[in-house]
Amino acid sequence: MKFLQRLKFYGFGFGLGLLICFAMFGTRSCVSPNEQKMQELVFQNFKLSEKASCKLKCLWKNEMLLKIELRHFEVNYDVSDVHKEPCGEYYIQPKKEFENKYNYKLIIYDCDTISKIEDISIAATNTCNCQ
Repeated sequence: MKFLQRLKFYGFGFGLGLLICFAMFGTRSCVSPNEQKMQELVFQNFKLSEKASCKLKCLWKNEMLLKIELRHFEVNYDVSDVHKEPCGEYYIQPKKEFENKYNYKLIIYDCDTISKIEDISIAATNTCNCQ
């Protein structure tokens, strides 16, 4: 068998292997558990308390803008209580590279298909009179 024939034979096998791998795995991506949980929380329906709605208005944001901005946030599992009954409690904070851009943190309660936000913690520089 000449070199060119071996190269064609190898290329055919390699191409066939690539097609099989693509058929099995498709276009899956690598997502960390933290990113996956954030995606799950954001795509659920939001339920804001009166206090959280008031603080959101103080930040000059609405619910849709909050959902968009949550792409730059992460779950702090050290502070969160994910096994709390009846709803898991997730402490959400900005990622390291976005800490200076977003001056608030929040706690989201994961209740089945609803993400409940009871309160938003705003940095001390903002004066908000929400009770």
